[in-house]
Amino acid sequence: MISNLQAILSATLILFVLFGCSENIRAPHSLSQNHNSPNDILEAPIDESSKTQILVLATPHLRSLGKGFYPSILDSLLFVLEKFRPDLISVESMPSSLIEDMQRKKGHYSEVLNQFAKDRIEYGQQAQKLLGVSTKEAEQTADSLLQVLTKQMKNEYLLTRRLNLVMWMLASYDLNSALLQWSYLPENSRTNTEIVTEDVATFLNEQLKQPNEISSIGIVLAKTIGLQRIESIDDHKDKDIFMTIAPNLMNELKDNPMYKSVANSLLYVNSESRLQEAVQEGNLLPYYLYINSSEYTSKDVKNQWHLFFRTNLPSGLDRSRVAIWEVRNLNIASHIRRVTVLHPGKRMLVIIGASHKPFLDSYLSQMMDVRLVHLEDVLVSK
Repeated sequence: MISNLQAILSATLILFVLFGCSENIRAPHSLSQNHNSPNDILEAPIDESSKTQILVLATPHLRSLGKGFYPSILDSLLFVLEKFRPDLISVESMPSSLIEDMQRKKGHYSEVLNQFAKDRIEYGQQAQKLLGVSTKEAEQTADSLLQVLTKQMKNEYLLTRRLNLVMWMLASYDLNSALLQWSYLPENSRTNTEIVTEDVATFLNEQLKQPNEISSIGIVLAKTIGLQRIESIDDHKDKDIFMTIAPNLMNELKDNPMYKSVANSLLYVNSESRLQEAVQEGNLLPYYLYINSSEYTSKDVKNQWHLFFRTNLPSGLDRSRVAIWEVRNLNIASHIRRVTVLHPGKRMLVIIGASHKPFLDSYLSQMMDVRLVHLEDVLVSK
């Protein structure tokens, strides 16, 4: 029976090679050429101009500039991004639902929340207590209030509505959108302590002045073009695995010459030099164009991630590190795509750390209805 089946399969393969393939295709090494690229198969049958456009903006973490940072250093970059006219702006911050999930699971996630969402939880819980609601209830009410506000932008009660919306957004752990709404308020109207407590008002004012890419790029741009919400798309669900293996991984890597050489790589030495030069010239746009170029992202992947295929750790944890990084970026890509679900054909800006860009570009380019846009494309467009 088995021998007969093998004979049938062999005969089928021979017929496939002889008659089912192009005459230019030779078996067996070229059989895969009969299969279309997965990306080609998934390509949406619509015009490129109709697709959802996503620009992943690689950014340095601006807080690292310290006293070297001042808002006008971003003016040229913001001018270019305004040309893109994003309908959606997202930043490297975790969605509220993920924070809630991590609060329930605790364990290693408690450390993650302490590092990446401490203020959001602290002031969010203050707002929840004042309003007497849960995170989910606050989110639902914030969505409803935002819809009303959007429809009644010239209403005489607009300032009061915004103040209320700020508190409900805080209570839903959506700090970045709360900050955006706060930025729309004239400074003399931010002192209504009947709605927003003095402690919360002080915190929000301080956050708007922070030299980071969320406040200085995301919120400033959103306000300039009239958006009402900032989307959060970061992810740290991978940390349950990463924090388990991290001690052993770092112990194996600490004396590895290849790993130790990365910090002094010419790529990063030159990158830092370019950054400082841009700071001195008072214009970060040339630096942003550099770290968003295919030349830089390609070298960054080779330096930072291909490294782990050369360290050859006995435990194999070096390759595990790469897989964990891919998991995080796949999750981020999923959050980005989720945000675009109800906005087909619109434009989305993703502001995120430079190391994420090549991975997100790769994953998002595989979506049926997505067209990637790059910073240089916007710069040269009319």
